[in-house]
Amino acid sequence: MIKFTLGGVTVQQSKFKQLPSFLAAQAQAALVAHATTVAAAIAAAYPVRSGELAAGMSVKSQPRKTKARVVIHNRARYALIYDIGWRTPRTTKKGKANRGTMPARPTFIPRVMQARIDLVPKIAAIMRAEGLTVSGG
Repeated sequence: MIKFTLGGVTVQQSKFKQLPSFLAAQAQAALVAHATTVAAAIAAAYPVRSGELAAGMSVKSQPRKTKARVVIHNRARYALIYDIGWRTPRTTKKGKANRGTMPARPTFIPRVMQARIDLVPKIAAIMRAEGLTVSGG
């Protein structure tokens, strides 16, 4: 356990105690805006056949007291297969017609990975605005 003893600095001590929840709230707002933009870009990148891939995109905000969290999810049942492909030849339910393999079409995963990288400077700016020093990659 770490204990800080600060004499005559009750205002700073109070602000220090509230800092994690304040930063989480600030980061949550930035995260939701960023995730919404990314989800729209992913939906626009999907081909329009049935529209199920684009319509399946959702952004769910899951804030915690001291954590910022947003989940970008595609509810289309074949979204993962579209992204990573399928090597085993697909057949009909009766197993008669061979539909071939499904080539990978990376759409969701690369954009979400890049979005995480792009978010780091935004979170760092929020922390610097509160007088914190941010370093590292």
